[in-house]
Amino acid sequence: MKNEKGMTLITTAVLVIVIASLVFAVTYYIRIAYAKEELESLKTDMLLVQAKVKKINGEYTLQKKEEVLKGTKIEDMKEETAIKQFLEKELININEKGKKYYVLDQKQLKELELDKVKLEKDSYYIVEYTTNSVYYTQGVSYTDGNTYYEINEIENLAVEEVK
Repeated sequence: MKNEKGMTLITTAVLVIVIASLVFAVTYYIRIAYAKEELESLKTDMLLVQAKVKKINGEYTLQKKEEVLKGTKIEDMKEETAIKQFLEKELININEKGKKYYVLDQKQLKELELDKVKLEKDSYYIVEYTTNSVYYTQGVSYTDGNTYYEINEIENLAVEEVK
């Protein structure tokens, strides 16, 4: 019998398991890193929108003119699919007295000099000028099974837990 040198079946199986584990670990790390980046990007965008809303609210407080408020009144967009679905979740009450809900799309964000803030297709920011609240119609899915839409809720999410 010849003395053959090479990998045995057991050695090959162990090598395959090690390689598979490495691939799994790298894939998992990349997925988590991507989710972190997406969440941080959304937080930054929402904070930029909120800062602009605060500035506009200040101007409105001084002038008391509706023309100062930017965006489209939410009442005018109730039939838009994304807005309709958002309102069905009953996260906001558009009929609440004193509240000023407006919808911002990509064009209006550009007019507000927020060119770097990007929206996904068929999504909007809903802003409430009296409380400076910002809502994202797509929301963010979280590992607890919930979806969060409001900036204050999204800011508090732990990045590691994002789906």
